[in-house]
Amino acid sequence: MANFHIDENAMMELVCATHNPDGTNINSNVVLSAIETILNSEKVVDKIATEEMLEEFDLKFRELSLKIQHLCFELTSKSSSIIDRHLTTICLLSTLSAYSWEAKMVLMLAAFSISYGKLNIFSGQRYRKGLTKQLVIVTQRANPTASNDPNPIDNLIKCAMDLTKCIVEINQSSSYSLPQSIISVFLPFASYWVGRSIACAVAYCARLPMTNIKFESELNIITTKIKDILTTCSPALEAKRADESYQTLQDALFNNSSDKVTVLKLILNVIDDNEISLSTWTNGRLEKIGLNFFDADKKVELLLTSGVDISNERIQFLNEFYNDSNSAPYILWIPIVDDHAAWSIEQYKEFRDKIWFGIMDDPHKRIARSFTRFVKGNLLPHFQIGEEPILVSLDQQGRIIHTNAMHMIQTWNPGYIEDRELEVQARNNIIPFIEKVMKERSQGLDSLISDIDEQISHLALEVDQKIQAWENKINNKIYEMREHSNMYSSERENALCKKEKDWSLGLVVGKIDYTVTYWIENESCIFLYGGNNIKWVREFTSKVHEVSLKTESDIELIYVGKNEKVRASVDEEQMSNLLESPYHAWRFWTRLQSALLLRINYLNAAN
Repeated sequence: MANFHIDENAMMELVCATHNPDGTNINSNVVLSAIETILNSEKVVDKIATEEMLEEFDLKFRELSLKIQHLCFELTSKSSSIIDRHLTTICLLSTLSAYSWEAKMVLMLAAFSISYGKLNIFSGQRYRKGLTKQLVIVTQRANPTASNDPNPIDNLIKCAMDLTKCIVEINQSSSYSLPQSIISVFLPFASYWVGRSIACAVAYCARLPMTNIKFESELNIITTKIKDILTTCSPALEAKRADESYQTLQDALFNNSSDKVTVLKLILNVIDDNEISLSTWTNGRLEKIGLNFFDADKKVELLLTSGVDISNERIQFLNEFYNDSNSAPYILWIPIVDDHAAWSIEQYKEFRDKIWFGIMDDPHKRIARSFTRFVKGNLLPHFQIGEEPILVSLDQQGRIIHTNAMHMIQTWNPGYIEDRELEVQARNNIIPFIEKVMKERSQGLDSLISDIDEQISHLALEVDQKIQAWENKINNKIYEMREHSNMYSSERENALCKKEKDWSLGLVVGKIDYTVTYWIENESCIFLYGGNNIKWVREFTSKVHEVSLKTESDIELIYVGKNEKVRASVDEEQMSNLLESPYHAWRFWTRLQSALLLRINYLNAAN
């Protein structure tokens, strides 16, 4: 035992020879939970409590009871003799030949937990956690200078449990398949060393008077072996968890979810709804909020960017959109970055102070990797130019109803998109009309019914009140629909594209410049021009003015470029009109681009 050398090739042949599964399954998670209760529960402090746990275990797993008892017998009978722990392990695996590798590991741990529980009963010692107090004493004798060190048996069994839980969890994935290397090599390898750890631990307990340095050396070697296997399997477990997290998020965003808060919890790595994870500006102050802020009526848009390098013009535009009215959606900024050093704290704070909408307190920590993967695989290729931000719309269930509403809000103003003027049209007073009609139909009845005019007036008033009540009911429904529904959807965008018959300058300019709007209404001849070359601008405007004079035509000119020097010269030399500011020029060009993309996308979809 001093050298503890094992021919791993020969060992693997021997271990694989014991494996003859017949499809027998066990509920590994439930059994593992019961094992942990026995091994770790603080209730295991006296004989009665332990006996009750063992009885409960026996009742819950009656079908496995005989097999586990058989394993317990093998462990205890061989541990009291001088039989090699290697042979004990092979014997245990042979006894479990019909089970899968992970089931073997679970059942061997179950047998150990039963042995551990019985040892607690027989020891008569009150030890709060770990194995018995006697084992601690033995450990201290073996190494007097390390009396405060963890019990080596506790450490060994914990490692065996961790490895078993890792492999059980990997095998329970419906969408993730284990790499062949783990199936063919590491599962048999792991089963052997879990069994070896249990055989060694039971032998250690049974041979207390004979415990020595060599025994503890074996414990340490086995612990190291198991840790090495766990290190090898951990990446597969992480890959499986990442895949399941991605599938869960994808299903919630595209198919169904209970509510948008549930989806936001998946996106932002938040467990508690009340956890403070976001900030928003309220009445000029930065207020900390949790996901419970997103109540049933709150409409959500996710602003996805590649960092904090968003232009000031776009920030101004989004701030204006966000502040347009109470019915506008709540914008939440989420940066999609791989590099955690993409920006400094100072850059982050500077960006945070510019925006009026929601921002994450710690984006690097908060954003789930599964969401970053989802965005790159499903959202960024759609309807985007370069590294421009996108605006993702969610409905009240947290499902995506538009993969990028940015072009939609840049083309039409919020009031038009939300159709805020949609309601039952106002009507004239209907009472005189009803009275007139009813009096004509009841002419001559006043000699028989003296109060006929009074009854007609009452009827007209009653009809008017019912019509008014119906109008209010319909308008309230429209209001509730508008308040509770996110109108920034692909469906609404298609409806607006279909409704837009005239894709002209009027759509592009909108309310950006009222002078141009006035020219359009008067059917003037309009030249819009840009450029950064002031010499060309002078020549062009001069030629247009010359043509206008010669032809006696009314030609209007407006500079729509963003070059500050050219703008200053155009204004100073009065060469033409110009848009109010560089921001308005940015709005013009982005609106033109968005309208073009919307039109192309709509025509492609409509074939």
